[in-house]
Amino acid sequence: MHKFLTDVIDPRPLALCRILVGVVAVWFSFEWVRVLARASSGQYLALPVLEALPLLSPDFVRALFVVSIVAAVAMILGVAGRLPAIMVATTAAVVLLIEQQTYSNHMVLLMMLAAFLGVSGSASAWRFSRSPRATSVSYWPAFLIQVLVTTLYAWTALSKVNPQYLSGEVLSTFLQGWVPIPEQLLPVAAVSSIAAEAFLAIALWIPRLRKLAFVVGAGLHIGIVVLLDSPAPLIGFGLLMATGYILFAWAAPDRILSGMRLVGQSSSKAP
Repeated sequence: MHKFLTDVIDPRPLALCRILVGVVAVWFSFEWVRVLARASSGQYLALPVLEALPLLSPDFVRALFVVSIVAAVAMILGVAGRLPAIMVATTAAVVLLIEQQTYSNHMVLLMMLAAFLGVSGSASAWRFSRSPRATSVSYWPAFLIQVLVTTLYAWTALSKVNPQYLSGEVLSTFLQGWVPIPEQLLPVAAVSSIAAEAFLAIALWIPRLRKLAFVVGAGLHIGIVVLLDSPAPLIGFGLLMATGYILFAWAAPDRILSGMRLVGQSSSKAP
């Protein structure tokens, strides 16, 4: 554990993740602000997460939207250090807590990624600043992102192991009408998607399988966007998940793990 906490990596992969998450934060801001604007107008149903929360006001929604956009753009540009990523995570948390209709797994993922990037050295590279770029930053925030992405794949695969999904019924509901998959092959497609996600949860951690995992992951997310209805949020989801691939490609944990094994071997040989 000490090795994970003290090891360092190049800040550029984290900087690329920061830019992707900032772009998605701008995108998602335009989605949730419409929901909150309706909920705060008094003309549509409002579903606060907690009854004790005050009613939303249009002015609060506009202010929250402005803060979110400014923070996301600053995050993309790499200005103000860690603050923009922390603000993106905070605004996402507020959006999730003040209105049930804004909830989505994608927003939760955005919040968590922004929080991890906020405590990382992601603003140390690819930024609009005259200060010298850091040559290395702590590895552990990158490790948390890698764990988050692979855990999400594992949980998604596990949650789909149910009769409704395995029968192909869920896929038939969300597939675009032009997709030429015969009804009798829908269960095969359903099982294949589960197998792909389970494979990614494991293979991204295994050097020999990582390149294949990149191909499978690209195929999975491109297929999701192309084949399913309402693909816009799924594009943002794919970009968020790409952060894990960037870090596995550029800041793979193999050398950390091998270093830990060497430390363990040295300790076992010590008198």
